[in-house]
Amino acid sequence: MGRAGRLATCTVCVAAMLPVPAVAAQDAAVELAGPSLGLAVLDDPFSSLLPSRLGQGGFERLPAAAPRAPFRRERAGRVSPGRASALSAVLPGAGQHVLGQRRTWAYLAIEAVGWVAYADRRGAGHDLRRAYQDFAWQQARIQSDPRVDGDWEYYETLTQWERSGFYDADPAATGVQPESDPATYNGSIWELATKLFLPGGPGTPPQDPSYQRALAYYAERGYATEFLWDWTGSGGAQAEYIDLISASDRRYRQATNVLGAIIANHAVSAADAFLSARGVPTPSEVRLMPRGTGFGTGWYARVTFGVGG
Repeated sequence: MGRAGRLATCTVCVAAMLPVPAVAAQDAAVELAGPSLGLAVLDDPFSSLLPSRLGQGGFERLPAAAPRAPFRRERAGRVSPGRASALSAVLPGAGQHVLGQRRTWAYLAIEAVGWVAYADRRGAGHDLRRAYQDFAWQQARIQSDPRVDGDWEYYETLTQWERSGFYDADPAATGVQPESDPATYNGSIWELATKLFLPGGPGTPPQDPSYQRALAYYAERGYATEFLWDWTGSGGAQAEYIDLISASDRRYRQATNVLGAIIANHAVSAADAFLSARGVPTPSEVRLMPRGTGFGTGWYARVTFGVGG
């Protein structure tokens, strides 16, 4: 089978990457159409097959690039496959640059867009995290200053329980008197502790070792006085809080997806450079296309390159 018939494909999904300014080079076209980005590397003999611009009805064909000069095996022979691959693994497109390939700019464009999108999504996630922490403090938390922020699990718990209940139901009494209302978070923890450790029921004397084990379980999992909350009487504040924390989680997931695409770009560029340095023509195709995901609009990146033979 000829080289044109043997292809390797790498596919990456990137959630909600940002629109970026158009980037153009002789072999690469990056175009912005509304909220959609299309990227195609035009590299014969496949340039006539590559759609690049996304319109309302689908992809529109771009004019094929001018024919390229034949692949120069003698130039590839002057750069070792290991060196070319290592350069592209560190900076996508670097190996292609030393080999004299113009698709260098496509790999660099994906790298730049990826890091811009990653920084934006991480920054948005941080901003929304601070926003939901402030909102919870103002609307639900019932303790006074100084403010103590909880961990991620604590703020997730505030989405699931309307009230924390007391930690110590009777501060005047000796020791901790656990919350007994199972409709509250702390009360549910004490109810579970009594089922696990107090077969005789809550009437077990505090001096009993089993009661102490139940109390230790409660102290480890319940929220103390500085973390108590109550959403009752706040209207739809808890629902608004849930929207804020969900938005923050989405931004962090999007940043993680973009980071995966950046890593994939390094790997594909390194593999392409390795094959090219061995003297194997690797006509390539790189496309970014919008695709629906469970978290909204995402980006579908497809990279195809020949492996010869």
